[in-house]
Amino acid sequence: MTEEDVTNWMYKEAAARLEKTCGMGDMENALTLVSKDVCRQALVRMTQESADKQAFVCNKCNKKLNIIDNNRKRIVKSLFGKISFKRRYGLCKECCNYSAPVDALLGLQEHAQASPRIQEICALTALRAPAGQAESDIQRLTGIELCSSTIHREARRQGERALALRDADELLTQTPEGVVELANRATVPGKPFTLIIEIDAWHIRERDNWGKTETLKKCGEDTKRWHWVYTGTVFRLDQRGENASGRPIISERGYVATRKGIEGFRRQLYAEALQRGMLKAEKILILADGAIWIWNIATDRFKKATQRVDLYHVREHLWDLAAQLHGKGSDEAEQWVRPYIRWLKNRKNGAIDVIESLQEIDSHIYSEEQQKVLKREINYFKTHENRMDYKEGKSAGEPVGSGAIESTCSQYQRRFKLTGQFWSLAGDEAFLALSTIHRNNRWYQLFQYDLQ
Repeated sequence: MTEEDVTNWMYKEAAARLEKTCGMGDMENALTLVSKDVCRQALVRMTQESADKQAFVCNKCNKKLNIIDNNRKRIVKSLFGKISFKRRYGLCKECCNYSAPVDALLGLQEHAQASPRIQEICALTALRAPAGQAESDIQRLTGIELCSSTIHREARRQGERALALRDADELLTQTPEGVVELANRATVPGKPFTLIIEIDAWHIRERDNWGKTETLKKCGEDTKRWHWVYTGTVFRLDQRGENASGRPIISERGYVATRKGIEGFRRQLYAEALQRGMLKAEKILILADGAIWIWNIATDRFKKATQRVDLYHVREHLWDLAAQLHGKGSDEAEQWVRPYIRWLKNRKNGAIDVIESLQEIDSHIYSEEQQKVLKREINYFKTHENRMDYKEGKSAGEPVGSGAIESTCSQYQRRFKLTGQFWSLAGDEAFLALSTIHRNNRWYQLFQYDLQ
């Protein structure tokens, strides 16, 4: 049968399903229905051929398996409907592992009924919206009927796979050989470059102590609903620019997000920085707010990096101090704070000038509370004075504000902080890993059939 014969057959079959007058959408639906069964039959045939040809050896140690069943049936939900095929199933005495070797070749997860394309559809839609909302969208867009529990289960399964890949990279940071392996993955320009690392954290809501809220409150205990998600983004300075309308953009960057704690985040961020070319960077710049845990990470893992505290957070400190000393929103407060901000932005040693000026203030004219705030802010500037090189940073075309990490946190929160969303530690960590592998353009590690 020629290609023209196939086209003519499909045309006649689809046209028979339609009224004389219809829109293109109706035509597309009719052709989809006609082709679906043909594709399903072809997929059954191709799958069975692969099962018949597959070597009967263990996928872990490559040793020959002992046969348990020569014709074990498996049913899979595919893009074209349910298919079934038979394959050999056996036991590896070396690994004590039961398996059907062809399942791994086909990309089928153990005990799962979804084909790789169905797995991917579930994973992608769950990253955009809760499974309950995705159910009707999938059916309308693809014609595939998937219940919300299936979508959630398959997305969670891919999250666990993404988590395993992330944990493997994290483990590589613990040895010199592993560090080299991660660094060798980096694609870097042939000229000197600056690597930017920005760090922050945001809250996620979990179902801690579910049903015990009132009891815990009466006992004066914290219900612990909100927990920190430690987040980072990594990019080269030459990947930062503007679009046609002048809006700042970053053409490519790495993402890190975890509920695993500061130590886990430290290793994950280091792994991502290595894969973004850290060892070949001429300069590394870490940009963040004033949180001590961030600078501890910077000092521990990125010893040679330049540290810069976000200018906008520093300005907030000055505005808060102005409000305390001269009244919030007052003209006096604005007149008082403006010179300090100019010094920070335009002077080489602006931070030192601010500190000296604050120290010269006659604190006796203020209340005890105001004196306390003034002393606190002086200590803040002393702590971070070496991280306030804003004039030098602007001259080098480097960011002085942490807009990139603010955007990164916002992107994650759009999914994880939807109204009514509660997570568990196991659930949110798997979905964070899934979201991160997608944002990092490493989706092919889960679904290699699209790898070009």
